[in-house]
Amino acid sequence: MFQKTTISLALSVLIGGSISAVSAHSFYTHVDTPAVKASQLAEQQVPRQLVSESQFVFRPVKRPFDIQSFFEQHAPQWAFLSESLTHWAGITSVDPRIIITTLAVTENWPDTEAPGLAKKALFKEKVSHLTNHLSQYFYSYRSGDYELSSYSPSTLALMNELASYSDWKKWQKQYQDWFGTVDPSSLLSTQSLRASSKLPESGFLQMPWRRGYNWVPNGPHSYTGSGYPLSSFDVSYDWPQWGATTYDVAAANAGTVSVLSSCEVRVTNENGWATNYYHMDGIQVTNGQYVKQNTVLGYYAGNKSQALCSGGSSTGPHLHFSVLYNGVYNSIDGISFGPYQVHVGRYSYDDNCSYAYMTDTRSNKKVCFWNRIDNPVNY
Repeated sequence: MFQKTTISLALSVLIGGSISAVSAHSFYTHVDTPAVKASQLAEQQVPRQLVSESQFVFRPVKRPFDIQSFFEQHAPQWAFLSESLTHWAGITSVDPRIIITTLAVTENWPDTEAPGLAKKALFKEKVSHLTNHLSQYFYSYRSGDYELSSYSPSTLALMNELASYSDWKKWQKQYQDWFGTVDPSSLLSTQSLRASSKLPESGFLQMPWRRGYNWVPNGPHSYTGSGYPLSSFDVSYDWPQWGATTYDVAAANAGTVSVLSSCEVRVTNENGWATNYYHMDGIQVTNGQYVKQNTVLGYYAGNKSQALCSGGSSTGPHLHFSVLYNGVYNSIDGISFGPYQVHVGRYSYDDNCSYAYMTDTRSNKKVCFWNRIDNPVNY
């Protein structure tokens, strides 16, 4: 049986630092304990919202970003990072502008000289390292009570990555120089991005494969494989080994397509709900294209290098499928995909069917994960 394929990486520290392996079934260590200190934040007069939550999270349709044009204008020698940035921005749902600005401040980046192959590889690793950490901190602060709750989760996530508390001024100036002044009204919009207490309407989502076929889903988990919210699950037709035949992935909802890399797609509906598809191959849709539910997007990759087109880890061919609301990963508890209503369980990959299961609303019967289920043609 395949376990969850997570997005873990070999972790590189600073330039010249060592690279150590991490588990193939875990993300960067989930952050539970706030590291920044309230007294030092106050001493350095760090704003309680350095950036708003709506600016921190990645919403490629609502707040599009032309990364190629940015590099052409500001740093053409770093254009090789374009796909890595949009790929990891998609997986972690951290806006590329946040990532680029933070890299500039923490790594004295970009240099003026063109990087060699070794430096290119290192900076691609830094992109994944930074986005993973920013996202982990953001969701950790966002999900719990902590003594710094008067500060926004996005501000605290950033402050955990900056070398010095006083660097917030440098960060803010760089962000404004590149991307404009923060809109004060956006700083008041945090509540609009909170996890939706209203579930999508019945029929809005289907399972992410073509109707009329039966696939096997594994248990709900966070997009990282640890922590919360439990926003994701993996699906495959038959959970094969590498090199086996793979099958079509279909849009779970209608919406606008964002192709984030050669192995990742997002479909965003105008109502704020979006679905993310990772480990893809043969993508058949384009940026900005509007697709109906059940439109074929491509297929899940049977080749490991393609499944991990911009880094990551995978134990075998499958689709990593996630749900977001206004750019924020959202728990799938209570959400229905076709006739199947999900009950997420107590934690990622909870394998106790008393807690983590699906209810087939056609019969009101419980269905355990890792069982083959249908995606009905008519529902």
